[in-house]
Amino acid sequence: MGIYKYSYRFNAMHDTSADGDDLHVHSFEVVFFLRQKVTMFYETEKLINQYMEKYVGKNLNEVMEQRPIVENIAELIFNEINDLRDEFDVIRLEISDSPVQTYILGVEEV
Repeated sequence: MGIYKYSYRFNAMHDTSADGDDLHVHSFEVVFFLRQKVTMFYETEKLINQYMEKYVGKNLNEVMEQRPIVENIAELIFNEINDLRDEFDVIRLEISDSPVQTYILGVEEV
């Protein structure tokens, strides 16, 4: 069984400072590595797009309960996407908010 790789890009704001005085915008890229149990990948793509819409253009401090750093964003997306359906599994997720660093979750061989 093969693995699908799907990239999703969006802009959002967050403030990771202790005093709440550093709200700034990032262009995020989330790369999903999916083990698909059915062959209709476009349905999975549509589902991921619908889920990810809640982050587009938003202040992540208002959308998330945890502090919106890339590690927490990755954990939240990884867990919630995996809970959506049984037809696929996210086996690896990569997230970046800059071109020079990426956080990787689920480092199963791909």
